[in-house]
Amino acid sequence: MKKSFWLFIIIAVLLVVFSVQNAFEVSVNLFFYEVRLSMAVLLIITFLLGLLVGAIYGYAKRNKRTAKKKESEKHESENQVNEEQ
Repeated sequence: MKKSFWLFIIIAVLLVVFSVQNAFEVSVNLFFYEVRLSMAVLLIITFLLGLLVGAIYGYAKRNKRTAKKKESEKHESENQVNEEQ
């Protein structure tokens, strides 16, 4: 299996252990709202949001690279056709 998968598993386990040890209630202020929730829940939500942002960034970067590669291949094939004529 990939190293990134095992790294993810280790980080997730550490997050769960840390969350259980910090299960007290905290107050979170977001703009005009104040929410009270468990530190464990807050940490898990923050972790999941980080995963989501990272996945979106990776997906966008991969698509951009793929588009550049396809465009490069298209120009190369056009150049080969022009050279043959």
